[in-house]
Amino acid sequence: MAEGTHGIALKVLLLLLGLWLAAMAVALPSAALDDTESGLVLVAFPMNVGDDRNLLRVAAAEGRPIRSLLGGRLWLAQSDEPGFVGALKAAGAWAVFSPDMLAALPQGGCFDISVRPPGPPRPNPPI
Repeated sequence: MAEGTHGIALKVLLLLLGLWLAAMAVALPSAALDDTESGLVLVAFPMNVGDDRNLLRVAAAEGRPIRSLLGGRLWLAQSDEPGFVGALKAAGAWAVFSPDMLAALPQGGCFDISVRPPGPPRPNPPI
């Protein structure tokens, strides 16, 4: 009886993982920024390239690296140059997103990115 319970748990886990992957396959491409965008962005780089090389890719796109995440696979970068997102993709980025897309995670979750200036907490503006 114990084997049957583990088999069901494994099937449920695989089902949930498959649903999550399907949701990400739809959500992430629609969340990517247009090539003409600029400003503060979250850049995803290939997994087989090191942190230092990705730093150079941000600089080659005329961007200013702000913070490295996930061992250099994600970078928070900024540039006011028009077409910054397109330049990052031409330099080898897989995708470029707005860092605000992670704001929905409670307390930042595993991807805690502070895009606010340091200092004491500020109250929310009145509605």
